[in-house]
Amino acid sequence: MVSEADDPEMNTDAEEEEKQLAERKVTVEPRTEISAVAKDPNDEKNVIVEIRGQRAATKRRSSRANCFRMYSRYAEVAEVESEILESSPSFAGWP
Repeated sequence: MVSEADDPEMNTDAEEEEKQLAERKVTVEPRTEISAVAKDPNDEKNVIVEIRGQRAATKRRSSRANCFRMYSRYAEVAEVESEILESSPSFAGWP
């Protein structure tokens, strides 16, 4: 719009308005993004994750370990407090 106008005064007004709108966008845009994400009432609640194995699943032991590492790493990156409530070692080959 600025480059299309023949009137220099109109160009100046348009440039000033564009500058004001750019400044306003910087302050309004972050608030818009925050308000667009709906707050879930369960966001602040605790959760317990249980990773269970099967008796005869020796190959699954490594996938259980990977699953534990995945959840632990997610909690670390998301800066969520995590705690191991109980752990029991698995013995491959035991009934």
